[in-house]
Amino acid sequence: MEKVPKKKVRRPVSGRTVLLLTLCACVAVGGAVFFVRSLSKPLSIPESADSIMLLSRPNEEVASVVIAPRDSVAYPLIRQGDGFVLQGQEDVPLRASIMEEITLSLGKVPAEAVVLTELNPAQGLTMAAFGLEPPQARISITYQDGETRELLLGDLAPNEDRPQRYCMVAGDPRLYTMLEADSTVFFHEMEYLLAFDQPAIDPSLLKRIEVTGGVVWQADYTPSGWQMEKPFRYPLSLTRMDALLNRIENIGFEALLGDEASVDLSAYGLDAPEVTVRLTQAATMITGETEDGQQVSFPLPEQEFLLKLGKETGKSGVYLSWEGKVFKASNFLLGFWKTLNPRDLVLLNPVNLQVNDLDEVRIEAPGISAAYAVRMVESVTENNQIATDEYGQTLYDMAVRRAGETDDMDAESFAAWYTNLVSLSGDGTLPEGFTLSGESRAAVILTNSHLTRTISFYPFDALHDAMAVDGVALFYIQKERVDQILSTIP
Repeated sequence: MEKVPKKKVRRPVSGRTVLLLTLCACVAVGGAVFFVRSLSKPLSIPESADSIMLLSRPNEEVASVVIAPRDSVAYPLIRQGDGFVLQGQEDVPLRASIMEEITLSLGKVPAEAVVLTELNPAQGLTMAAFGLEPPQARISITYQDGETRELLLGDLAPNEDRPQRYCMVAGDPRLYTMLEADSTVFFHEMEYLLAFDQPAIDPSLLKRIEVTGGVVWQADYTPSGWQMEKPFRYPLSLTRMDALLNRIENIGFEALLGDEASVDLSAYGLDAPEVTVRLTQAATMITGETEDGQQVSFPLPEQEFLLKLGKETGKSGVYLSWEGKVFKASNFLLGFWKTLNPRDLVLLNPVNLQVNDLDEVRIEAPGISAAYAVRMVESVTENNQIATDEYGQTLYDMAVRRAGETDDMDAESFAAWYTNLVSLSGDGTLPEGFTLSGESRAAVILTNSHLTRTISFYPFDALHDAMAVDGVALFYIQKERVDQILSTIP
């Protein structure tokens, strides 16, 4: 996500001094040539040149411009009203922000410094030595009165404090630098100018995420949180899924390359995508207000978005297809799909259901069999009125009844025990390839209206149990923690 060298008064010198100065000059020239060839030391940048303008006419006087980055196709822009359009594609909409940036950059552009008053090929000081032959970018401008100017942009100059780029103006023998930030706009590829809509994904409405190809993963949203269905069934961490959903919400593209039907998909690796992502967004109701203040609403049906990731661009980017169009995007924003590891998203503490999301909790172990029915009942005040909060919403209390009994038990003692049960989490990851064997030492079964989750504990070593969730064991846990839960059953 800014001075022309001053002449110095010369004083007479002796013949011996002239000889010494000549020798020193030879050494200095040799050092300069060495830098140009090896770039091992920074070239001394002379005084600044605030008064020197590389481009010095108002941008509204520009009739057309051809921008030719070395590594991509040159493209001509012609004036249309207050801005520019692609010549021959005048009806193609362009990105307003990028075109405004280009338009402003065609006006007065100052040089940051004068490096050399002229080049000297005999000393190795050639245009090629500074990345100017061929140039990294060539900008050819034609003004309304017919005048033309050509700006050549070369390599970056070795200046870390104020990043600069070597440049020249056609017909001017001097070598300049300009701020790199002022040159960036001239390195955009033509496709970068094409207008498109960025993805608009509402993560709060996502109900399913499916990934196939190099990564196989599926997650479904349930009233009790996200549940992984592939490559195995396991509850997912709320915190880690929130982080993933945030990345999904913020995915964005750099440039539109065209419709799938109009481009060579194989050139971008999209004929056989490395990863395919299918996002399903639940139906919802959109509400708003008309200009006259009338409240309106309309249903938005379930939507499905298809993302395909292809080859790397070689510039920290990736080619992709989104909803039938081909784009380029930054790996920073999209590359995470290729490195997605399902195990990084799983829940460490599988007893994560809130008490108001419980119907039953059962404990099964040798010599132990207990079941607790949990329900929420309206809270009643001392004067036998239904309790409400400050917004008038009814308040509820938890009621618990142990199986086989006719009266409710002490809810507070159950809540304290259940809090310890919720705190159970893996202490470490089981070895790769570990499989369960034998009988479980104990099992906790959680049930509500839409799921039954079984957390079982199998002997692992002298101090630890393997903890399996619905038959999938990923973590081990200290035996004494499990024993403490069993010994304190209310």
